[in-house]
Formats: sequence, C-alpha cells, structure tokens
Amino acid sequence: MTSKIVVLEKVEMTDEQRKKLETLGNVEWYDSSTTEECIKRVRDADVVVIDWINPNPFLSAMKNPSLLALMSTGYSWIGIKQAKELGISISNIPGYAIEAVAEHIIGLALNVARKTMIGDRNIRMGKKEKGYLRGMELKSRTIGIIGLGNIGRRVAEIALCLGMDVITYNRHPKNVSGIKDASLEELLNNSDIVCITCPLNDDSENMLNVERLKLVKKNAILVGTTWGVVDIQGLIYELKNKMIYGAGFDVAIEGGEIELPDDLIKLDNIVLTPHIGYNTIEAKVRQVNICISNIENYLKGTSINIVNMNFGRNK
Repeated sequence: MTSKIVVLEKVEMTDEQRKKLETLGNVEWYDSSTTEECIKRVRDADVVVIDWINPNPFLSAMKNPSLLALMSTGYSWIGIKQAKELGISISNIPGYAIEAVAEHIIGLALNVARKTMIGDRNIRMGKKEKGYLRGMELKSRTIGIIGLGNIGRRVAEIALCLGMDVITYNRHPKNVSGIKDASLEELLNNSDIVCITCPLNDDSENMLNVERLKLVKKNAILVGTTWGVVDIQGLIYELKNKMIYGAGFDVAIEGGEIELPDDLIKLDNIVLTPHIGYNTIEAKVRQVNICISNIENYLKGTSINIVNMNFGRNK
C-alpha cells in the first residue's frame, strides 16, 4: 500500500528534492494550514512534515503509527511523551547548520570587535569622518566557549585558525587537544570573547545572571545564538556602563516569542540578528536532504534521528 505524506506548510525544496520525496509515497503539498485544517489533513497520513507549525494541537488526530518529520533540530516545545503514547515517531534534523551557525557567531564577534554595524549606519547617514571607529583584533585573544558541542567545536576550530587561544566550560570536562577546560568563573574572568553555544534548558537558563556578568572581563565581547542564557537587564547595565566592549546575539524573535527592551535596542555596542544563524543556502539543502532521508528510513522500517525513542513502524 502506498504511503501518504502530508507537507502542512511551505517548505523550500529544489525540484530534485520534491521529486525524491514524491518517490516515497503520495504527497499532499500545502503552503499553509490552520489548526483546524491540520487536524483534518493529518488523520490518515503516514508522514506529516512541518517547519514552523506547532504540532501539539493536532497530535491526537494523527494516525497510529505515523511519523512527524520536523524541519528543525530543536523540539523542546513539542509534547514528546504524548506523541510516544499515541504511537507517533518524531524525527529531527541534527547537525545541518553547524557550519552556518559557527560562522555566524564568528561574524558577530568580528562585527562587534570592528564596530562594523556602527560604521555602516553612520556612512548611510552621511557621516564621512575617517578613523573615529577604533576596533580590536581577535588574533592572540582568548575566546571562552560555553558549551563545546558540535557548534562550539566548530567555533573553536575557526578561532584557532584566527590565532586565538580557546578555553571552554561544560558540565563535564571535554579534554580536547588545544582547548583548555575551565570553570565558568575562570572562563568569564579570562575570556576576551565569551561565546555561548550551549542549548537553552533548565540548567543553562539565566546562567549568566547579574552576579556572573560582573565576573566578565572588562572590554570583553559576549556573542551567541542561544537567547535566554544571559540576564537581559544585567546585559543592558554592562553595555550601558561600558563594563564590556560589546555583544552580538542571534535572537529567536519569530512569532513574538521575545520582546526586546527599548533600552537594549537603542544601544550601539550590540549587534542583533533575527534568528538567521542557521539560514544559509548550503544549510537549507542539507536540512531538506536529512528530512527526506528520515522519511525514507522510517517508511523502510529503519528509522533514524527519532527523538522520542518510538523507533520504527509498529507492524
């Protein structure tokens, strides 16, 4: 029996990728779906593909067994336990944006260090003075990476190529050649660049609170793509009072999840980007390819990248 695959929202694919997916079953393509439409469209689907849609309202309407194929790495907002109880496997896309995010983090550091965004804004406003924006070089400085996972390791590799010294803080020592393990306090005291790449969870939320921010080395730069690890009001105080050189963050603001304080937005020593760290041409191709591979393997009964331990199809 031919499998039914439902794509509930617009997913950017090449013609080749669309054709590949259509070889795996009968595909229903939708550019968008309301909650009510989702409930109707998933009822007899073997596979449901989503990108930004919240699946929780329609999980109970999905077929048992079936696959919810995510287009993301993260899945913390999804009712994993409920899905497992309903016989729904959930697959994610691990590792597709390691290079993209790591390069974005280094880019943020360079933007802050050289005051690139200030210069761009001023020259567009007609300010033609030269030499008034003095930056700093990254070579020979110390970068402290909080969370030496896949992205953190790639940041470390790039930093080493730039001639930087690398230290890291993790819950457990990493013992990586060329990278020194340190306590969080040691990292904050000694890093010229503090880089946050750890995931946001109960342990890391507000990790850099007001008291810990006071430990950050004067004239250091804070960068990262994990919003929520740094206390916002504490960060604003540090930036306003020039306690640190500057900061750069890729902020998850879609869907109104985060409202940025006016005091933060008005500062000229912080660079903010709208959750674009993952978003490159190359990463997008990898993302879709992994999703299609997840679907193909699920339909063959050899599931990969299943996050809720509900492996395979219940025969």
